[in-house]
Amino acid sequence: MHLRRRALLAAAAAATTASLTGCDLGSDPKDPPFDPSGDALMPLLAGAVALRDRYGAVLTAFPALQDRLGPLKDDHAQHVVALAREIGLPEQGPFPAASGSAAAPGSTAPVPGDQTAVLADLAKLEKDGRRDAEAACLAAPSYRAALLGSIAACRAGHGEVLA
Repeated sequence: MHLRRRALLAAAAAATTASLTGCDLGSDPKDPPFDPSGDALMPLLAGAVALRDRYGAVLTAFPALQDRLGPLKDDHAQHVVALAREIGLPEQGPFPAASGSAAAPGSTAPVPGDQTAVLADLAKLEKDGRRDAEAACLAAPSYRAALLGSIAACRAGHGEVLA
């Protein structure tokens, strides 16, 4: 019995030492490093970042819209965090570009100088974003459907706020 206990303690000590030294006993050195750029959620993350930033630009240009648009910007900031977590990225970025994707259309365009045009611009971006989230939800594995469905529903609600 004494020998088995000693063997068990030796194995536990070896495992502890390996974990403290950063040795990963379960990985194959030939495994490629983690590359999130190919994740199917990367375009949706890029869109969430673009919408969050667009709301920020609009609120800088039209601070009087803070009460109406501030919560929408905050929602997109939460979408960024949730999507980054799901993909396995740091919540605050930086985020790699999605494979074969560009910035969301309209996200880098200058902010219109008229409040009505700004709201119409945001409504279009929200509608496009909702469509993208719905498509991602339908194509995603079931374990991601709740997150993507809630993002799609949130964006639909944003469209109503902007109408």
